[in-house]
Amino acid sequence: MVSPEVLCIAVSILYALYWYSTRTFQHWKNKGVHYKEPVILFGNIKDRFLFRKSFHDVQRDLYRSFEGHKFAGYYEGRRPVLMLRDPELIKYVLVRDFQHFVDRPTLKTKIPPYIRNNLLNLEGQHWKNVRALMTPTFSSKKLKFMENMVDQCAVQMTQFLHKTATAKNDKAQLEMKDFYGRFTLDVIGTCAFGVQCDSLKEEAEFVKMASRFNELSLPYRIFIFVIVLFAPQLARFIPLTLVNRKVITFLADVVKKTKDYRMKHKEERRNDFLQHMMDAAEEDTKQIQNNLVKVTSYKNGQHTYTLQNIILDEDTIIAQSILFLLAGYESPSTLLTWMSYELAMNQEIQDKLREEVKQVLDRHDGKCSYEALQEMTYLEMVILETLRKHPPVARLDRICTQPYTIPGTDIVLEAGTSVSISIMGLHNDPQYYPKPDVFDPERFLPEIKNFRSPYVFLPFGSGPRHCIGHQ
Repeated sequence: MVSPEVLCIAVSILYALYWYSTRTFQHWKNKGVHYKEPVILFGNIKDRFLFRKSFHDVQRDLYRSFEGHKFAGYYEGRRPVLMLRDPELIKYVLVRDFQHFVDRPTLKTKIPPYIRNNLLNLEGQHWKNVRALMTPTFSSKKLKFMENMVDQCAVQMTQFLHKTATAKNDKAQLEMKDFYGRFTLDVIGTCAFGVQCDSLKEEAEFVKMASRFNELSLPYRIFIFVIVLFAPQLARFIPLTLVNRKVITFLADVVKKTKDYRMKHKEERRNDFLQHMMDAAEEDTKQIQNNLVKVTSYKNGQHTYTLQNIILDEDTIIAQSILFLLAGYESPSTLLTWMSYELAMNQEIQDKLREEVKQVLDRHDGKCSYEALQEMTYLEMVILETLRKHPPVARLDRICTQPYTIPGTDIVLEAGTSVSISIMGLHNDPQYYPKPDVFDPERFLPEIKNFRSPYVFLPFGSGPRHCIGHQ
């Protein structure tokens, strides 16, 4: 028989766990915000936690459950989150009042500098400084210089397709996500790292490692999920990462060796992201040195200074290079896969697109140049409609960094409050996109698009913190 003391301790522990798990559940009610009633342990994401639904489906369903409300509250585990549904409010948070929502939510954990220092995870002034130096790297002029590198990868891709099809009497089957993943890896490898991958020809070590970046065991994923939902404070004491550490270490070594080689052989320049970052870092260092010399010249000629304020140090350069690879590998390959699927399912759209491409290429002597791409307006519409129906990212997240009153209300969000915008929900809202399940590129004709708020189409985000690689 269980003793009263043991029973008392057990009951106390259970009560403490119950109190800890539910003590935030009055947050939105106390603020007068419409909210979805949470369930102990899971909040409002039980289906996601139990793997009944994908993250995209959960975000779409949450958005739909708040129909008729400009914003509403829900819970991820015990964490309160405010979901915005109104385009005008979204504009306030992402653009007009951006100073209140500069940061993204990040897991405060013991992670390698190559993860901690990438643009997605940087915060405050540090993010602003790095972003300012990185933005010119993605200018139209610099992207145009990479045209030949991308074209070479595309030629290799078409040759591979032709060879595969003819070798199997036109009955070849391809896993398209893997196929496009290899193509985008070739492109991002040469444009970001200056690495010739040839991933469609052979299984090089670089290809094997890069394709495993999100390869995590199921128990480890569940462990991270539990920590994030129930005890995020513990994360700062545990070396958690959402990507494969071995892959990050391998890629960091590749970038470092490439960077060191170029530092020793400055005559061997490439028009890639790594070279542009190295140039920006060198200019940054010179400016800091000049400014410090000017300041210290008044101190009896003592020209001693440190370079602690350098923005693009080696760790930061490596971090951005790895981010380019991971983002440039996963999202474009997902987009191309869905786009191929929709074209296969909609023959009229495929024929119309094919005809436009043929006509434009005829005008440009068969060369798919940067200028030729600008003339393929229907191609852009097809891409945008694919991003609408199948956004690679399901939602945007921001953290309130200073107290903020929701416009038109007296509701105050405290610093640290999580705010989310369901891209999946907005893109499938019939109020903005009639018959959202239908694939219809005509939605993005100028005369139709201009009558729609730009804040209901957010595949790249919006405002100062939009995706730097959207071009």
